[in-house]
Amino acid sequence: MILIAFLMTVIVLAVTVLSCVSDFRSLTIPNWHSLVILVCFVPAWLAAPHAFGGIGSHLGAMAIMLGMTYALFSFDLMGGGDSKLGTALGLWVGLKGLIPFLFYMSVTGGIIGVAAMIIQRMKPFKNPAPGTCIAQLQSGKNAAPYGIAISFGAWVVLLQFVSIHNQLNEVIKIIT
Repeated sequence: MILIAFLMTVIVLAVTVLSCVSDFRSLTIPNWHSLVILVCFVPAWLAAPHAFGGIGSHLGAMAIMLGMTYALFSFDLMGGGDSKLGTALGLWVGLKGLIPFLFYMSVTGGIIGVAAMIIQRMKPFKNPAPGTCIAQLQSGKNAAPYGIAISFGAWVVLLQFVSIHNQLNEVIKIIT
């Protein structure tokens, strides 16, 4: 059963990579990315609830992320796709992983934000592909591909979860 949870996690990680590419190329994250992430959680949790912990923790983290990202979206500080992606990934990280998720997301987002401001002011790229985040930044748009930061925060937490779970399995094998 843990194989199902592992496969769902791999799908989520792959979809976040697609989200990063899409966000970098056009400053958009398709809705289906967030939907796949949400849907993948159900079989993963059902297959290995002991590995994930209580469902309330995951729903709580998702609700917190929804509130935070919706507020940022309402003040035009975050895009709608970023909000949906962060909310969907909040379901995966749960309350135990929420603080590390937010920390790594914020640090990475800060780096991306500084890079975006530099690109916007210095315009270092000649003839960037039309519609890309580089082209939009150099044309004066105030935006950044924050989906990359959201995804990075989730990667750190999800990969730590996989590592910790593997270590626990090794301990159980030694004991039994």
